[in-house]
Amino acid sequence: MKTTTITQFVSTNERGKFKSISTKITPLSHHEIIIKILACGICHTDCMYMGRDGDVLGHEAVGKIIEKGSSVERLNVGDIVGTSYLKSACLVCGECNSGQDIMCQHRIMFPEGNMNGFAEYQVCDSRFAYKLPDGMEPKYAGPLFCAGVTVFNALYSSKIPPTGRVAVLGIGHLALQFCRAWGVHCTAVSRSLNKKEEALSFGAHDFLASKDFTPEYIDKLEKYDVIINTISGDLDWDLYLSLLNRNGTFYLIGVPGSSIEIKNPAAILTDQKSIKGSIVGGRYVIELMLEFAQRHHIKPKIEEYPLDLDGLHAAIERCEKGQARYRAVLVAKE
Repeated sequence: MKTTTITQFVSTNERGKFKSISTKITPLSHHEIIIKILACGICHTDCMYMGRDGDVLGHEAVGKIIEKGSSVERLNVGDIVGTSYLKSACLVCGECNSGQDIMCQHRIMFPEGNMNGFAEYQVCDSRFAYKLPDGMEPKYAGPLFCAGVTVFNALYSSKIPPTGRVAVLGIGHLALQFCRAWGVHCTAVSRSLNKKEEALSFGAHDFLASKDFTPEYIDKLEKYDVIINTISGDLDWDLYLSLLNRNGTFYLIGVPGSSIEIKNPAAILTDQKSIKGSIVGGRYVIELMLEFAQRHHIKPKIEEYPLDLDGLHAAIERCEKGQARYRAVLVAKE
């Protein structure tokens, strides 16, 4: 790389405001690569970290490798790769050796390291960068590295068969696409019928309006083996858990606004129901997700913004107001 400095867009103490800085790149270690950012998605988690001075955010980055360290073997200069929430792991502990590197006790997670996607270039550990399948466009790949793999990880870890039933809370449009391709019966659940046609267009087999939910109403419904909650907010937990089949699992992807209060824990005990988190995915799961998404033509619906300070501010404002449909993606000029 001819230049030893890169431009990054860092957060400030003012929520939603960023500034441009120049950062010096140190010589690459054996396993590191430098990628020129082509696109970077904006995630709700990025917004959670705003207001802290000096953070480089953006964990849905896709770019072209322009330089690599001496020990990088599986990737080459010119390859298009993506990076995700997990930046590094020890690769020798029990979790890492069992394919659960995302659970490594020594893991480094976003936003640590300050080498993330709201920038012109990114330095990263090549062992945690993932080559895009041929034909996958960078701007559509970005959101797969967080939103996509989080949903895929829930389905994969649930071991649900194609004959199973899944409910998706909130119009998680990637969740609906992955569920449809998985083969399960997929029901979209949202507040009102206004989003029914949109949900069906993303792959839902049917639709439920949660405004109609009462214990009597739910009692008449066929239950679900898995519920994937993409809503960031509070729910009537007992009511929604009553949608689950016996041995069913409720996956948290959206972050609850406050404590989870369950008034009838006996219903969980007697029916062996589970509440489980799904935090992105480790290296193996990400590789599987990319192959699955490419095979089944799964891609996010996006709004494009230029990868510069003005574009970042415009995209963040849309996301903060809940107006982005559905994922905002920063795209570098060609």
